[in-house]
Amino acid sequence: MKFVEISENKFKKIENNLINANFYQTVEWAKIKNRNGWQYYFVGIEDETGNIIRASLLLAKNIFGNKKMFYSPRGLLLDYKNKKELDFFVDNLVNFIKQKNGILLKIDPMIMYQEHNRDGKAIGNEKNDIVIQNLMHNNFIHRGFSKGYCDELQFRWTYFLDISKDDWDKDMNHRCKRSIKKAYSFPIIIKDVDEKNIGDFKKIMEHTATRQEHFDRSLDYYQNLNKELSGRIKMVVAYLDKEKFLENFQDNKLYEKIKGEKEMLIPLSAGVFIFDKDRANYVYGGTYSYYMPLMAQYKVQVEMIKYARSLNIPIYDFGGISGIFIPDTENYGVYEFKKGFGGYVVEYIGEFDLIINKFYYNMFQIAYKTYRFIKKIRSKIHRK
Repeated sequence: MKFVEISENKFKKIENNLINANFYQTVEWAKIKNRNGWQYYFVGIEDETGNIIRASLLLAKNIFGNKKMFYSPRGLLLDYKNKKELDFFVDNLVNFIKQKNGILLKIDPMIMYQEHNRDGKAIGNEKNDIVIQNLMHNNFIHRGFSKGYCDELQFRWTYFLDISKDDWDKDMNHRCKRSIKKAYSFPIIIKDVDEKNIGDFKKIMEHTATRQEHFDRSLDYYQNLNKELSGRIKMVVAYLDKEKFLENFQDNKLYEKIKGEKEMLIPLSAGVFIFDKDRANYVYGGTYSYYMPLMAQYKVQVEMIKYARSLNIPIYDFGGISGIFIPDTENYGVYEFKKGFGGYVVEYIGEFDLIINKFYYNMFQIAYKTYRFIKKIRSKIHRK
């Protein structure tokens, strides 16, 4: 085996065939992050015949002068149960990061720790502890089995739906079925996002971010996302046909509000979906709260599931949930919406830190906590 730095072109040719391949580990994602100040590198393992058998994207950002934090989003793309391979890769990776003035490597592998049923109850006793043990053997620090929407780089809990069979909807609950039927009764049109209607998309996302009290990304970010991931992304907006609605739904409670709208196509809901070889990812979404009774958010999901099935993708990933399954708790509604479709909960192994320089790492931890605190304060002030 040989540890090698890989060219961008070479990585692009193999990125979709790597173990645990995902859109975060692509040349396109590297370029998106590069616009936000991240440098990027591609590294891997070459076998005796010169073939790349393992490879990962590394992002790097200056945090103290020329000192850098490294991050492998949803990587590293390795066989974590193969201790020999892991040991070899990490030993060489540490030297590589040191040469680039790195003080820290963060990873959050897309490796399941344990599967749970739709109600959040663990299925069986099997846990992926061996992966955690092997990483800790290589001096990685496990950031813990967190719940809630915390400070992790990526969510630790997600909601999956198997869409590989024709009866993918058989486990939907009654409320979800009723909501979907209602959505399809209205003249709702799903349109792809382009430069003409990206403003509609952004306004929906801003409205949702304000309502849910979280950070929204910039218009430039969404434009770059749509451009760089062209071919494996769908950004969509659900619109209501005003004329048809007014003709057929005079008794609807929203009739007067819709009648007063200027647009003939009224934006209701939006979503961002990115497609891997084996998984459709619901990445971002939003809905105008006052138009939620039209259930456009349900039609968006169903249409994207149908699209993913047309690509023979077996898994629909509804995206992050809190991992807290107690009714009336914060963010329970997000989980409840996804649960309605059937499916099951996946718990990932979490986030790990590999300390390269302990002094600067400790400084980084203090600075990062201060940054998070200030960001929360600013967010509260902005909402007032």
